[in-house]
Amino acid sequence: MKKISRIIFMLLIIFVPFTGCDDDEEDIKDLTLVSLTCGNVDLYGATSATDVPVDQTIVAVFSTNIDEATVATAVSILKGETDVPFTTVVDGKTLTITVTGGLITGTRYTVNISAGLESTQGAVLGAISASFTTIGIGIDTPPKASNQVLYLQFNNSIVDVIGSHTNPFTQVAYTTDRFGTANGAANFRGATAAGNGDLVEIAGSNLINPSMTFSVWFKVNSADYANGGHPMFGLATERGYFMELGGTLAWCKFATSHKIDPDPNSHYFGTAWTDPNGDGNVGGQTLYDYAGSLATIMGDKWTLLTMTFDAATSIKTIYFDGVKIMQVDLDLDATEWYLADMEIADQADGTGAAITGIEEVLALGYMCSRGNTATGWSIYSTADNTFKGALDDLRIFNVALTESEVLALYNSEN
Repeated sequence: MKKISRIIFMLLIIFVPFTGCDDDEEDIKDLTLVSLTCGNVDLYGATSATDVPVDQTIVAVFSTNIDEATVATAVSILKGETDVPFTTVVDGKTLTITVTGGLITGTRYTVNISAGLESTQGAVLGAISASFTTIGIGIDTPPKASNQVLYLQFNNSIVDVIGSHTNPFTQVAYTTDRFGTANGAANFRGATAAGNGDLVEIAGSNLINPSMTFSVWFKVNSADYANGGHPMFGLATERGYFMELGGTLAWCKFATSHKIDPDPNSHYFGTAWTDPNGDGNVGGQTLYDYAGSLATIMGDKWTLLTMTFDAATSIKTIYFDGVKIMQVDLDLDATEWYLADMEIADQADGTGAAITGIEEVLALGYMCSRGNTATGWSIYSTADNTFKGALDDLRIFNVALTESEVLALYNSEN
């Protein structure tokens, strides 16, 4: 009996080490990315994905279970070069990413997953980067997209989706946009009494630039203009810039303020009024003036207005739907009014004294903000002719788009 016990004991001694050896040699699975999708779109294909839906989450599936504790420092999402906030959920091999506030249409994003991501077994992922562009019109739709300083989509809100401009005042409704999307455009209902008209104010830097492009879609009812015009938007009126649609839509005006350079007579600043009226007359500084009905172009339908000014050439151009309506050379044959960079006219003609009452806030719905009192004839509290109509996809660039780029912008947004 003792002999049998000794044999069993020896067998146990032999068996235990072999069991331990099997545990030590258990395979650790490699951690690799199996798929990266948004909706039914593959984000990790051979080419950068396009037309990615904005109402879906980003889902990454890996070869083995991932360690949730390593996700926060390993995953990042960029919109252009700006970090985007997001939340994550880990379920075994699956990582679900939800961008805070949702993805923006027509915008390029990059998902980065660094080597800091680990599996539950401690395997390390090789770094991964995947770029994609969302469906629709957005930040990366136009030419020279990186030169945009302001972009408002008006999707049931007033948000600068590019920069950090703020919205100190909003009184506006929303309406269907040009694609039939409910609440996809801002609706300005005009004024029923002085000082109560719909208005949106945008505050921040770079709202006026030496060279610039201003682009916005608008739609007006011609009947609302039968008895007079309405300013569409502006910044400090003629001391910055403003856009106005005339009575019966027979004319429009896009006035811009410019530094005088050279300035032999101490004017400091001058205003280029620039008002196309369809008469086709060309003279003086006018290089081109459309001959035809402006009401036909901009009445009762969505129209893209684009204004460009190139400080290097002093050429200012107004376009409707990507087509040139008026072009002027602001220093052509000038003897004292050499209009150069677009700037706020904050000094008095002749004396250079500081102008009081200027508020560098962009007003949508009128030619200046509520606090701008530098121009007596445009004080908001006395105005009963604020804008009536809809606005959508408003962009400001700090460069002048070329004629071909303006047409490309129209074609990409139409």
